[in-house]
Order: sequence, then C-alpha cells, then structure tokens
Amino acid sequence: MTINRVLILTWLVLLLIPILSAQADPVAKTLRTHNKVIAIRDEASRDIQRGDDITLEDVLQTGKDARAYFRFYDGTLITLGSLTEMTVEKFEAKKDANSAAFEFTKGAFRIVTGLITKTDKPNFSVHTPIGTIGVRGTDFWGGNLSSADNIDIILLDSEHPLTVENAHGKVVITEPGFGTLLTKDQAPTTPKKWSEEKLGRAVQTITFPE
Repeated sequence: MTINRVLILTWLVLLLIPILSAQADPVAKTLRTHNKVIAIRDEASRDIQRGDDITLEDVLQTGKDARAYFRFYDGTLITLGSLTEMTVEKFEAKKDANSAAFEFTKGAFRIVTGLITKTDKPNFSVHTPIGTIGVRGTDFWGGNLSSADNIDIILLDSEHPLTVENAHGKVVITEPGFGTLLTKDQAPTTPKKWSEEKLGRAVQTITFPE
C-alpha cells in the first residue's frame, strides 16, 4: 500500500469517528406526541414525532400545552406534560445489568415501569433538583403541581413502595393514592392521601387532548 493510500484511509477514519460517536442505540420509541416536542443531544436538536427513536443522553423537552408518550424497550412507559424537561441518563435491561436513571428538571411526568424493575434488586431512579425517587416496579406521577419550586409525587398503583429522599430526609410511600412534597432545603413531607381534586389536577397535566 502506498503512502498516499495510507494517508487517505487515515483521513477517512478520522472523518468518520465523530459521526460514529454521535450515533447511539435507541432505548425507546415515541408512541404519540401533541404540539412541540424536541430531543437535544450533543447540542443538536431534533423534532420528535410518533415513531421516532429516543436514545441515551437525549434531553426531552415539550413546549406549551404539549404532550409526549414513550415506550422503552423493556415496556416502561413515560408520559411528559407541558413545558417538561427530562433527560435519559441510563437505561439497561439485560440479564447481568438492569438499571435506569432519568433526570427530571421541570414540568410533569408519569412513569409505569416495565421488565427492568422485575428483579430482586431493581436499580431505577429519577433525579430531580431537590431529591431522588427510587422505584421498584410501579406507576407514579411527579411534577410541579403546586409551585415551580416544589415537586409533588404520588404513587398511583403498585405492589412495591416508592422511595423519595434528599439530603434532609427520606420517606417511603406504600399505598396508592398517597403522595409527598419535595421542597428545597427540607425533608420530603410525610406521605398523605391526596384529594380527588388534587389527583385530578395531576392526571390532567399528562392527559392528551381528545
């Protein structure tokens, strides 16, 4: 092989490296969207529509009055409400590695976990600016319901508890219909049963318009 051919091949490899590194295996499929939904990765933004793939490190953002509904490859379902931002930090559902982590910044969401939590020691968490939600196979809602500075969390349906904690304390929600409130520099509140009115407002934030 001549020196020129070697140089050309080296140049082509170097050219392809950033392209290959920018690609990622999908971890979820978009089932439905309403209004503006985008994903940001490596400073590049793309519009998200039904059928589009979601990959690791995608920052998912919804616009005003928007909704988004995703199904992850283990069956986990996530719905995002209006003006919501959530990042897919980690998602592995394998025999020797079952873990998922999301970062919720603002808005409202609902998560119904799939096979990834059907293990003896599931590792599924949602990180927020003021606390962490530990999940063990459940259906739950979280979001800025009462204030942009607070995060309400309610267990909707589950055979397993939901753990909510931060540097100031920890609570475990064991009964569906019970919720807690995360506030900056305070421990999560003692779980209490939500009123039908409050539950209705939470569900409305992630309900698609007819």
